[in-house]
Amino acid sequence: MRILQTSDNHLGQMAYSKIDPATGLNARGLDYLNAFRSVARTALTERVDVFVIAGDLFASATPHPYYVLEVTRLLKRISKAGIMTLIVSGNRETPKTPSGLNPLAILSEIDNVFVATEPSTFILGNYDFVCVPAPSKFDEVSKKFPSLLDVALEKSTSDRKILVAHAPVEGAQQGSEQLVEPFAGEYVKPDQIPSRFSYVVLGHMHKFQQIQGGLPMFYSGSSERFDFGEEADDKYALLVELEEGIKVKPVRLPIRKMITVIDFDCSGSAGSKIEKFILDSIELRGKELKNALARIKLENVDMHENKTIDWEAITDKLEEYKVFDYKVQARTIVSVPTVASLDEQYILPPTKELELYIKSRRKYAKSADKLLQLGGDMIKRAEKK
Repeated sequence: MRILQTSDNHLGQMAYSKIDPATGLNARGLDYLNAFRSVARTALTERVDVFVIAGDLFASATPHPYYVLEVTRLLKRISKAGIMTLIVSGNRETPKTPSGLNPLAILSEIDNVFVATEPSTFILGNYDFVCVPAPSKFDEVSKKFPSLLDVALEKSTSDRKILVAHAPVEGAQQGSEQLVEPFAGEYVKPDQIPSRFSYVVLGHMHKFQQIQGGLPMFYSGSSERFDFGEEADDKYALLVELEEGIKVKPVRLPIRKMITVIDFDCSGSAGSKIEKFILDSIELRGKELKNALARIKLENVDMHENKTIDWEAITDKLEEYKVFDYKVQARTIVSVPTVASLDEQYILPPTKELELYIKSRRKYAKSADKLLQLGGDMIKRAEKK
């Protein structure tokens, strides 16, 4: 039995501002589709027996029809090649209301495509694939997991079992799912997964990893990068061979580069210096930037200096090197001026301190405007002395 394992493909995910002119769709969103196309091609070239998608194929329960159509075409090709596809619903595509339609239901109409939107078992080849999809209240997955697994096992009669579950398991390394899929519940504990399984396919965590324990349990991770925290991370599908022992081979996916051009603490730097440093850094890394997602990260930029930076010149330079898209992260600060005629330091300008003081006292509510005016005049006179 040969399996190709993937998950968290998030088709329909949008990021940044670039629009693809051919489709009118978010261009970064098409990167996620292209990553999934790479996974599908791997299933065909490796001639696997079962193509397993462990949840979050789509980014939402209402994906754009374009993505549904493209996935349908891919799965039909895989089906015609004699490969079975098993898809388990993740938390992203699982409707939050009973009346909602899971988009995976449409894909179940394709020959050789099996979809688990409820706990269930599918007999594929000589293995029982026991499926635990994400519950609609995903934060309760740890509490619900044992009962969901019991339901899924009801029709499993073979001793050869593979578990496919979309769930965060204790011991897993966190990744970009923290940003795009906030989770407030408890993780499933490895000992909640009984030892009867030959192999465990997991979805939800975006990093490729093995969960330590008695069973071979693997996350393939997401098929595309989501944020610059994954800049150095490769992305994989997993080729799994199950006959003579368990062999897991990561297959690296060709995905778009992410490059942080500059990560600079601008404390005390003039706008002209910051601008030159950015432009020089772009020049230095110019050849690498073609078709890449670029980031400029700046910390502690004085707000007044920030206004003097020619951001248009910077974006023009990025576009000159044909970046795919870019993200500017500039965190500004306010430098509090000091007045030589006042012999003490203050946290905020005196007029602001006065305003905060007056507004904090109810007894001054009716006369606040008059007091602010009088106080402001007094401060101005003091500054002139």
